[in-house]
Amino acid sequence: MKSVTNWLTSARSPRLASAVLTMAVTMAAAMLPRAAEARSCSQQGDECRSWARSKVAAQYYDRYANRCSAETNACIARCKTGVKVFVDVFEGAGSAQQYSIDECR
Repeated sequence: MKSVTNWLTSARSPRLASAVLTMAVTMAAAMLPRAAEARSCSQQGDECRSWARSKVAAQYYDRYANRCSAETNACIARCKTGVKVFVDVFEGAGSAQQYSIDECR
């Protein structure tokens, strides 16, 4: 029995190999973290609360909403010193991401 790699790259199936490769690259790209659209600290704070509303259990929403508000204030203070990032407040995998900020407000 031929290996899958040999079968996909055989002269009989170049289109299939191309389709499989395209699908694999597309799936891998979809799993990469996406750069957030640069915005203001307040807009990113609103996005933070919106994410919490949709993803966090109701019993924990207030905790995360408060973290989002605190980070919004910290972001504004940092931004005024020239450090223009909003730091993710969520726990778990992918936490502590930083989102670029254009405006301090």
